[in-house]
Amino acid sequence: MLLSLHIENIALLRRLDLEPASGFCAFTGETGAGKSILIDSIGLLCGSRGNAAKELIRTGEDYALVEGMFLPPASALDALRELDASPDEDGTLFLQRRLTSDGRSVARINGRAVPLSRLREAAGLLLTLHGQQDTQTLAGEEKQRELLDAFAGNDALKAEYREVYAECRELQKTCEALEKLEKDLSEKRDLLVYQADELRRAKLKTGEEADLLAEHALLANSEKVAENASEAYEALYGGERSAASLVRSARQAVSRLCGVLPEQTQQGGELSSLRDRLEDAFAELGDIAETLRPYAAGQEQDAGRLRAVEDRLELLAGLERKYRTDEAGLIEKLRTVTRDLEALENSGADREEHAKALREKQSLLREKAAALHDAREKAAQRLSARVREALAELDMPGVRFDIRVDAVEPAPDGGDEICFLVSANAGEEPRPIGKIASGGELSRIMLCLQTVLADAERIPTLLFDEIDAGISGKTNEKIGRMLRQLADGGRQIFCVTHASQLAARANCQYRISKRERDGRTETEVRLLDRAERVEELARIMGGVQVTDTVRRAAEELLDG
Repeated sequence: MLLSLHIENIALLRRLDLEPASGFCAFTGETGAGKSILIDSIGLLCGSRGNAAKELIRTGEDYALVEGMFLPPASALDALRELDASPDEDGTLFLQRRLTSDGRSVARINGRAVPLSRLREAAGLLLTLHGQQDTQTLAGEEKQRELLDAFAGNDALKAEYREVYAECRELQKTCEALEKLEKDLSEKRDLLVYQADELRRAKLKTGEEADLLAEHALLANSEKVAENASEAYEALYGGERSAASLVRSARQAVSRLCGVLPEQTQQGGELSSLRDRLEDAFAELGDIAETLRPYAAGQEQDAGRLRAVEDRLELLAGLERKYRTDEAGLIEKLRTVTRDLEALENSGADREEHAKALREKQSLLREKAAALHDAREKAAQRLSARVREALAELDMPGVRFDIRVDAVEPAPDGGDEICFLVSANAGEEPRPIGKIASGGELSRIMLCLQTVLADAERIPTLLFDEIDAGISGKTNEKIGRMLRQLADGGRQIFCVTHASQLAARANCQYRISKRERDGRTETEVRLLDRAERVEELARIMGGVQVTDTVRRAAEELLDG
């Protein structure tokens, strides 16, 4: 409910601080006193566009401000959280709208700036305004569907439908992706086959190119290698004056010395150690010579290998240029091409498998949509009958109210198009509720809907603007009782009215009036006590001349 309302600098309203009571609150006052200004201010707080900002802002002021403190119902908390508009720790929600004379508009929720659309959505969960030119949320198809489903108790059916719908959407996306993949791969099937065959024939191996480059460097210099290796071999081992031959001679001479000097002597021990070292050197020279031997031989065989290595390197280099990658990239390319060919080979079966699953899920979706459609049609008949009964109670038997439920393609909220239809005059075809011309009739139709949907529609605060337009006192009495019934059911009802019969049924009454202060006209809103209510009702009933008889009638009306 609306706990407090603050308004600054809107037309004749210089400053207003109002703490509305709960229940049914009637707002009365003379024509031109500023009742429409109050409605416009609340409309701004609810997110109306306010395009004529300069006209709304009080003359001589730079800005206009409307603030409202709300206590949201528990049923709205989840939706408010989705809007990132959760109440404060004390459970209240603070909405603010500020207009400036340069045409700017700033919306805030709990002190934080938000887009106007978010303010409008949040306010729509807290307050509904039914005015002469404002149908607000009940005129929208989405809201009508929500109300019909709530009246029908379709929560379980909708949950089942939405679950299947979501599964259908996922399967549809998968099927579309598989079709696209199959199409893309089919278009390059020949290329994939060619690439796979070419890369497989290359028999690629990781690290091969580096090994081949090292071997090529060796083979390309084979003559120099053989020449120098032969020279080294001869110097080490091959000739009579080779290093190995000289070391062998030195070893033999030292061995003879060891035979002359006993090993027990110091000189003999040193010579024995020298002999062993020469023995090791001779063996090492032999090992080096044997390692050099292959480099010094087989030049004709090396030339053949060189050609083979060069051919292999040329093949690899050609593939790398062609595919614009290196050796590792070629190996990965082969994996990718092979994988794409396997996917292409299996895509038909995968696509058909998912297509079959989609068809089965779509069939189940149609069943869920049909069940929801049947429930909605039955509920539409019951709701239409109830609203027509309520309209008859308000002396509007000529008004025809119907709900059209048309089956359409499945959508997130079902396979139905919902439309509330109204014919305000006998003989006229019903039209969508948002296109009804008479604001008073529209407000009364909305009142009937709110009464019938009291348990389904849980917006806590409802504002009706001049719902009494163009009707008799008897009907106003019935409207007043209907509004009181809504308020007694836990709603906060605001009603701007010229009808005493309607205002008398309110829990409390506010008078909207004009006065002059500091040479400027201002509008003020004041809560009336009982005596003041009697006087205000008498004014409405008697006009300029208020007699004691009229006052007694006003008292009787208030006590009725």
